[in-house]
Amino acid sequence: MRIAYLTARHPFPPIGGDRVRVYHTLRHLLRSHEVTLYTLASAPPSRWASQHPDLPGLEQESFQLTKAAFAWNSAAAVFSDLPLQVKLYQCSDLFRKLDADIRGGAFDLLFVHLIRMAEYARPFKAIPRILDMTDSIHLHYTRMPHLSLTLQGLAAPIERTRLQRYEAAVCSWFDHVLLASPLDLAWLQSRRSERNLVLCPTGIEIGAFPFYVGDFHPNRIIFVGKLDYLPNTDAAIYFAREILPRIRRAIPNAEFVVAGWNPPGAVRKLAREPNVRVLPNVADLRVEITQSAVSVAPMRFGSGIQVKILESLALGTPAVATESVIGAFGEEGKKAILVGRNPDDFAEKVVSILKDCAARERLRQSGRRLIERRFQWGQVLAPLDRILDGLAEKRFEARQC
Repeated sequence: MRIAYLTARHPFPPIGGDRVRVYHTLRHLLRSHEVTLYTLASAPPSRWASQHPDLPGLEQESFQLTKAAFAWNSAAAVFSDLPLQVKLYQCSDLFRKLDADIRGGAFDLLFVHLIRMAEYARPFKAIPRILDMTDSIHLHYTRMPHLSLTLQGLAAPIERTRLQRYEAAVCSWFDHVLLASPLDLAWLQSRRSERNLVLCPTGIEIGAFPFYVGDFHPNRIIFVGKLDYLPNTDAAIYFAREILPRIRRAIPNAEFVVAGWNPPGAVRKLAREPNVRVLPNVADLRVEITQSAVSVAPMRFGSGIQVKILESLALGTPAVATESVIGAFGEEGKKAILVGRNPDDFAEKVVSILKDCAARERLRQSGRRLIERRFQWGQVLAPLDRILDGLAEKRFEARQC
């Protein structure tokens, strides 16, 4: 099939959950289909060429969305019913090019990544459409605690209301809607009647994350991720201030390492606290994960599957996470990942791993088995393959009539 794939940001290099998912979905699609990537970029065109991945056959249409355009879209959102994160990514040049290509018969399928690009697909009812929603952003907002009197905090209630309406409507525009987590799937199913929702988890390339056997720091706790993403920012600060002191009562030399990309000032300041290190923009997080005794995901809000947990389990570093994180991994996840239900419980679970080598080894083995059984890319993208096979069969039958 000839597929137009729309995403809001260049997925290269594949850093962070969204970009990793886009990159591996594109690579999977290119094995059997022709794909043209339509995407937006804030960088000037001269930088796009250096960001191209090693994806043979991928065609690209990139459209620059400047800071001035973002500012204009942001201001226009005040007078719109669209969620801000949808309105922000509107680009007339992209729409005109896509419209001309679809009307010219260039594509058999329109594939949209995240609701922020869904408006581009709304007019094209004559072509099959797939939305990789991945997460329910409305669910993310319902979990979000009350924020301070910042611009983001003041805008959150308005955005939450708009997202509730928009997510309910947008699913009806598409033939199939993909969700990465059983929790997000159940949430949307409880709010709408269409039966086009499909579970399609985020996966991992286990060849790039081999099971580690070697030395590590026995009292080292690690948290990794894109640190300017608000749920990650909150989780790092929450662990350092609420959970780590409880751990240090049992293990005084326990060390908390925060490693990842683009840490904001609030995260960088954590390095001033006892036994906390912040490692910004680490070239290879796999080294930091394997050198740690336990990986943590103390997320208090957010949604979807945490790639940080996938990577930790694949590498053989046991994980402790909050209930919302573990719920995304299904029933099997509860056997491979320890749950911390509150600061005391979370600290107790981390201490149990740090103190009990045999228990740590059992969790290491369980985590790796979970990844091998359920979360390799070929496995998690099987539902997408079935969808595409069905669409191709319908297209063939229509041509025979």
